[in-house]
Amino acid sequence: MTKQRVEKEFTSEEMESIAQEFRRGMQEEPVNDEMFPNDADELRAYILTLEENMKDKPTEHLREELRVYKAHHTGMLKGISFAFEFIIAEKEKKIIEEEDRIANDLYDKKLLAWLEKEKKVNPERLIHKEELLNLKETKLTREDLEKAGIENTGRYLVDGELDEPKRKKRKKKKKVV
Repeated sequence: MTKQRVEKEFTSEEMESIAQEFRRGMQEEPVNDEMFPNDADELRAYILTLEENMKDKPTEHLREELRVYKAHHTGMLKGISFAFEFIIAEKEKKIIEEEDRIANDLYDKKLLAWLEKEKKVNPERLIHKEELLNLKETKLTREDLEKAGIENTGRYLVDGELDEPKRKKRKKKKKVV
C-alpha cells in the first residue's frame, strides 16, 4: 500500500474570507416582505378590516390576503394550543415519574421490613423470588399510597379488591301480587 499525499482544497486565506462572509451574513437581518403582526389583537383587527374591505370592494388580491392572514391566525392559535398541550403533558409526566419513585420507595420499605421480620423468625430460611412477588404483606394499599401523597392510587393497586371497596349485594324483594 502506498501513501498518497492529500492536497489541501482551500488555503487559510480562503477559509478566513469564507468565515468572515458567513459571520456578516449571520449578523444581517433577514429580508422578509411578509411581516405578520405578532399581537393577536392587532392581527384580528386587520382580518376584520380586510373582511370589511371585501364586502365593499372584493378583489382577488384582498381575497388572497384575507385567506393568508386567516391561515396565519389559525396557525398561531393552533401553535398556542399545541404548546399548552405539550406543557401539560410534560407536567403530568413529571408528576407520574415522581409518584412512581415514591411508590417504589414505599414498596421497597415494606418489603425490607417484611424480610427483616422473616430473618428474625428464621435466619436460615431462603426465600424464593416467586414468593416475594406474591406476598400480600408487601402489596401497597390505598391507605399507604394516600399517606405518601399519591393522588392516582388506582395505577399502583394490584388486586381488584383493593381498587374498589367490596359492596354487599342486595337481594331483590319479590313483589307479591
